[in-house]
Amino acid sequence: MHKILIISILAFWASLPVKGQNLFLIGEKSYPCTNAIILESNSSSYSRLNVFLAKEGNSGLIAVSRRTHYGDSFNGKLIIYLDDGNVVTCNENVANENVDDDAKALYTLTSEQLNKLKISNIHTVKYTLEGVNEGNFSASNKGVETNAIISDLFDAEQGSSG
Repeated sequence: MHKILIISILAFWASLPVKGQNLFLIGEKSYPCTNAIILESNSSSYSRLNVFLAKEGNSGLIAVSRRTHYGDSFNGKLIIYLDDGNVVTCNENVANENVDDDAKALYTLTSEQLNKLKISNIHTVKYTLEGVNEGNFSASNKGVETNAIISDLFDAEQGSSG
């Protein structure tokens, strides 16, 4: 009995440092990412926008998803307004799809854009959908410290390698 208790405690202790990895899945690829940052739609009749910061090696990516029941897809620019007045514009998505009524898109970030996102919180995101609900939409942050989330994802690995 004593042996079982010790083994159970050791197994529990060994599992504590293990972290689950968040992944953004799109097409035939997956990217390590943050938890969803949920932005509230600025129109009461539309779904929230989920924003994920992802990485591929040392490069930054921003991924978005939104519930849709009509097969809509993201198209065109993603414009991110920051609390400090800066604007990050992602011109074209590198991947998009609609799976299980969830429209998804992935945009690349330059290192300058990524640094802006590490310094200031996301205020509002404007995006365009193509399909039945075609048009321009926006969603706003309701108090989430996005810059801390982004810094944790991109700076944690650099801090642990020294």
